[in-house]
Amino acid sequence: MVQLLISPPAGYHLLGWGVPCRAYCTSKLPVLSLLQEKFSQSTWSVDSFTDSFLTKMKSVANDIVAMKSIAAYRSGLQIDTKVTKRAAEEGLLEDLNAGGPVRIKNKNFIDYLFTCSLEVAVSFDLPMQIHTGFGDKDLDLRLANPLHLRKVLEDRRFSKSRIVLLHASYPFSKEASYLASVYSQVYLDFGLAVPKLSVQGMISSVKELLELAPMKKVMFSTDGCAFPETFYLGAKKAREVVFSVLSTACDDGDLTILEAVEAVWRIFRQNALQLYKLNGIVLSNDHLRVISFNSTSKVGSSEENLVFVRIIWADASGQCRCRVVPAKRFYEVVKDIGVGLTHASMGMASFCDGPAEETNLTGVGEIRLMPDLSTKYRIPWSRQEEMVLADMHIKPGEAWEYCPRNALQRVIKILKDEYDLVVNAGFENEFYLLKNVVREGKEQWVPFDMTPYCSTSGFDAASPILQEVKSALESMDISVEQLHAESGKGQFEVALGHTPSNLAADKLIYAREAIKAIARKHKLLATFLPKYYLDDIGSGCHVHLSLWQNGKNVFMGSEVPQTQYGMSKVGEQFMAGVYYHLSSILAFTAPLPNSYDRIKPDTWSGAYLCWGKENREAPLRTACPPGVPNELVSNFEIKSLDGCANPHLGLASIIAAGIDGLRRSLTLPEPIETNPSFHASKLRRLPKELGESIEALSGDEILNELVGEKLVTAVIGIRKAEVDYYGKNKDAYKELIHRY
Repeated sequence: MVQLLISPPAGYHLLGWGVPCRAYCTSKLPVLSLLQEKFSQSTWSVDSFTDSFLTKMKSVANDIVAMKSIAAYRSGLQIDTKVTKRAAEEGLLEDLNAGGPVRIKNKNFIDYLFTCSLEVAVSFDLPMQIHTGFGDKDLDLRLANPLHLRKVLEDRRFSKSRIVLLHASYPFSKEASYLASVYSQVYLDFGLAVPKLSVQGMISSVKELLELAPMKKVMFSTDGCAFPETFYLGAKKAREVVFSVLSTACDDGDLTILEAVEAVWRIFRQNALQLYKLNGIVLSNDHLRVISFNSTSKVGSSEENLVFVRIIWADASGQCRCRVVPAKRFYEVVKDIGVGLTHASMGMASFCDGPAEETNLTGVGEIRLMPDLSTKYRIPWSRQEEMVLADMHIKPGEAWEYCPRNALQRVIKILKDEYDLVVNAGFENEFYLLKNVVREGKEQWVPFDMTPYCSTSGFDAASPILQEVKSALESMDISVEQLHAESGKGQFEVALGHTPSNLAADKLIYAREAIKAIARKHKLLATFLPKYYLDDIGSGCHVHLSLWQNGKNVFMGSEVPQTQYGMSKVGEQFMAGVYYHLSSILAFTAPLPNSYDRIKPDTWSGAYLCWGKENREAPLRTACPPGVPNELVSNFEIKSLDGCANPHLGLASIIAAGIDGLRRSLTLPEPIETNPSFHASKLRRLPKELGESIEALSGDEILNELVGEKLVTAVIGIRKAEVDYYGKNKDAYKELIHRY
């Protein structure tokens, strides 16, 4: 009824990758000999048997990795966890006095033995494997349904147990999957079902297991205990079956490719290593290394196989930076108290890692970078690392007024408190892919290709890179809506789905990191610099914005009664605020002198202060995507934002302007429905250079107040330093491809 899984093993059960990770041999506990020994004594009782039985169990508990029960094959899984000793003793006596070879089959005694054994397993933190579904020829299949284990699973004594349902519980695979999804104690193993069933039987069984069960709870063992061939067949068929199931899930959109790879890793290796605390083999990039897990190992936690955690922030110049902490220290210390960072970090310009003069920030003073654990992800392109975004605190729990994420949160709260509105944002990332060549003995960065806008051949060339980008982004819960080749030579665009603005800003930082890292992996350089080639089209980071209330888009107008411009009243007021503050906003959204090389007439970048419906030459464009009634608009786009902007500061300035529009009930002027260049004599030019945006922001009391005076002062100081440096060093912008 109960077996022990011994470690170290005498033999291995091979997993799908052909490595002996879940290794054990089985040995029956000598229950019958113990019974015969005790029964022959005049003082025999179930108490004396239990004492001896538990003593033997406990004596080997530290030398085994799990227990196994075959109760399903004898009396079924309707375990009575409250069976009395008297009932157990009467049942056992019945079996012992039956004559002939002793065969334990009395349900009361088996239930009692099972319960005692599970208590020992819990006390020694050992898993209990349970045969379920098909298997031995003498079982009653009706009683082998794992749903019968409900009493066990809901008994408080066993709330911390770990129970592994073997054989995929076939034909009760759906029932097993349900149990694993509902009860924290339940794990699944589809050994024996693979390779015993037909091909379609194996596929359907594994598919049913994965329909509800968490991927971290499903594993495979060959169960090849009788013949060597079963080791091979199990490993081979399991690969084929899991590939079939997971590839279909990817085709159906249930999983991304990276999620499927993670599932393979867990099913064939990591789940078993975690559950059984085995000595095993762990892959480390390009080689194998042997490690040992003991009873105190935190296998399977977020620290598993983790080397570093990157703590990331974006500074006021829009550069992403990170502090890197060994994983052990991060989880023991840093996640709670953060790491130190100099005040100067928020005063740095794009050309120098020191504070600009007029920022009021120096190397004196320190803040805490506090990890926001809700933003933590395993890095898709560096699987032994995680990254997490950080807030800037004076001390843990007290925000620093120069923190960009905090600035955005402040204006989000004002908008919510005063108007019960939430801004959703979606970014379009334009970037160049460059390759390094040597010409006349000099290294140069040249375009990845020379193809035009929406070129099929251009996309073909970049498709392997963009596929990796898409998978990496989706593994971090970043929705990708569209991708295409852009107008510039070697230029591409990745458009992200809309989400609440604080999340959109966070996700944009991760998207930029992913694009640059994956390009680097392919020996290319991805740059978001607005205008690397002064004679080619620039790169923007257009943002689409909408207003939401109680899950409904309230930026959109109505057909009855018909609203002006296809937008709601609050939508117009918010957008009007952005319109009237746009010159000031540019100091945040177009932060470099090079940004203004992009914002030129007739380049789809929005050079004149105006707006229009579906007018791509206007800096503000209302959009009517498919599915929206013809006269209505669902969002508006701001073109005057590029990939060097800090997204938190950019959105903070935009929302602050929108709040002003709502407070003052501002209205929009008439839209421009043709190329704004045709109206150049009547329209005001947006700032032609960064200095003009700085001047506008300096005099903008609303943005100073809502974004924060000290933070705005630092931003202005940095921008002035940028103007001075690049004014004296005309070609220095070319080096910025290594920073943005």
